[in-house]
Amino acid sequence: MKKTTLLAASGLMALALTGCAQPSKQQAQQQLGQQSVLAVNWFQQSGEYQALSWQAFNSARMAFDQAPSLAGKPKAVIVDLDETMIDNSAYSAWQAKNGQPFSGKTWSAWTQARQATAVPGAVEFANYVNSHGGTMFYISNRDQKDFAATVENLNKLGFSGVSEKTVRLSTGNSNKQERFDAVKNAGYNVVLYVGDNLNDFGGSTWHQGNAQRQQFVSLNHQRFGTQFIVLPNPLYGDWESGMAENYNKLTPEQQLQVREARMKAWNGK
Repeated sequence: MKKTTLLAASGLMALALTGCAQPSKQQAQQQLGQQSVLAVNWFQQSGEYQALSWQAFNSARMAFDQAPSLAGKPKAVIVDLDETMIDNSAYSAWQAKNGQPFSGKTWSAWTQARQATAVPGAVEFANYVNSHGGTMFYISNRDQKDFAATVENLNKLGFSGVSEKTVRLSTGNSNKQERFDAVKNAGYNVVLYVGDNLNDFGGSTWHQGNAQRQQFVSLNHQRFGTQFIVLPNPLYGDWESGMAENYNKLTPEQQLQVREARMKAWNGK
């Protein structure tokens, strides 16, 4: 990591000396990727990540058990998939190694490869819910065209209750609220939401800036650990796009500037 960073810095210095102080689009994209390397390392290598995942699912199990039952309404748990139940960090590592941005085409290719692994504790929790009177609903913004590959990947990992009824992917709208409401309207008592993105807990944070997202957390702080369970994800998420308006439409150079500007740094005194 240090060697790569030094080489990148040397390359930028050389450009500055020739009158081109700003990195090219390709160089900026490579820098964005390099900035994610330590996050990928932590996600894939640290025991702390595994511990936090187990902690989340242990809490989820207790919350499920303690949630009151409603007559005539079976309990349901709604979970996200990516970086909540299944681990796609190999795709993030591929992006970092190759200086590639996220794209629907490469993401679909990764999905079709069916190589996602289980997040620690996820299979055990899903199967516990399904064997103790509850129903797991896997609500994801994966594209519907990748449904078969997603189901096969989940089945291979040992997740129970995987079907057209319980796996609900995106049909063009990344706001999950309508799909959440559909589960409730089908007669279920949704007692718990599990996700790695605030959007996994409702539509009020969808496409909102980080100030509004933080306000949602403040207003709902008592629900975290009882109705909302959060998995750690430093790799990507709406927290990044929440740093600036239309962040995802900015050039790589502009995204680098936003990332730097959003850091709260000690002034050295």
